[in-house]
Amino acid sequence: MSRPKLSLSASSFRPCPRVAVRGFSLIELLTVIAIIGILAAIIVPTAGGARNAAKKAKTRSQFSSWSSAFETFRQEYGTYPQLYPQGAQKLVNQGAVANATGAATHHFHDLLAGVRRDGSALTGATTGTPIPPLGQNTRRIRFYAFTDQDFITPADITAGNGVAAQQYFIRDAFYNTSIAVVTDANLNGVINGSDSTGGFPAVTVADATITIRPTTISGVTTATTGGIHAGVIFYSAPPKATTEADLIMSWK
Repeated sequence: MSRPKLSLSASSFRPCPRVAVRGFSLIELLTVIAIIGILAAIIVPTAGGARNAAKKAKTRSQFSSWSSAFETFRQEYGTYPQLYPQGAQKLVNQGAVANATGAATHHFHDLLAGVRRDGSALTGATTGTPIPPLGQNTRRIRFYAFTDQDFITPADITAGNGVAAQQYFIRDAFYNTSIAVVTDANLNGVINGSDSTGGFPAVTVADATITIRPTTISGVTTATTGGIHAGVIFYSAPPKATTEADLIMSWK
């Protein structure tokens, strides 16, 4: 059976009608740009705030780990590490010396790590004021394992997060090396004015030149009764801090 032939006429191939493409008007474009700007203004500060909150949490975690190391040191030797002479400023990097390898003595690091910052063994004197690390951590016990995230490293300096004069100094999450540490000197379980001759040390605000010190929180600088129930406390000042309430504190 033969198939019927199809007859196609010219009218069968009529072109499709054109669809007009309408672009944004100037007003619509400006409206979209304005909305994007508003969203950016909302999102960017929120993201920055989240980053700062994360750094504060990381700094508190550092303080907690260091506090645990101090407590373990006391359990081992019967006293907290002596970082400074009585009445001297009480800072983590007090008297620290920067050099290319971290071989110089750093009381805070050496007492807790049981080695120098470059990994070499503790050597030298065992008596002095304050007592050198080898005279305190006589068994060279490692109470805390420091990592690059605890130091101002050469890579940090290259990236603009530190200066050469503070190479291998201990830092917080804001790359701040001004960190205070005060111990319970009389071992009565409370830190207050009786443990800090001359008041608690001031710390420099990260990325600024102003300093802040606790003066009213728990009466820690003047009171000889009450205070903070702790064996050791740490605090530092994050960027844009203006009052003691802005300090990052290990006991808060």
